[in-house]
Amino acid sequence: MAGRGDKNKQGGQAFADNRPTEKKPANRKSYDLVVDDVPYLVSAEAFTYNDEQRYYVTVNGGPQHVFIWDTDLKRLTALDTDEDSATLPEALEEALSKKLQQETA
Repeated sequence: MAGRGDKNKQGGQAFADNRPTEKKPANRKSYDLVVDDVPYLVSAEAFTYNDEQRYYVTVNGGPQHVFIWDTDLKRLTALDTDEDSATLPEALEEALSKKLQQETA
């Protein structure tokens, strides 16, 4: 039958899939963390802003957080300016800070 894509040159697909594939940035890292017996899948991507090293961090596929160095706390901390952003548990934020600092040391 003509028009069904039966005899097309792409095989069983009526149209070729020419969409670009999403490439993972070279500086994106994934971690499995367990904090207080709770497993977390973390994705972190380093970037520089105003000559400061910062990180985009996603936990369990949730909203993205920006981690920056907090001079008062002497560690990386989430800078959440979006009201919709879920607050990270303190123990998780500390574990993320330690992990990110280990990666840059």
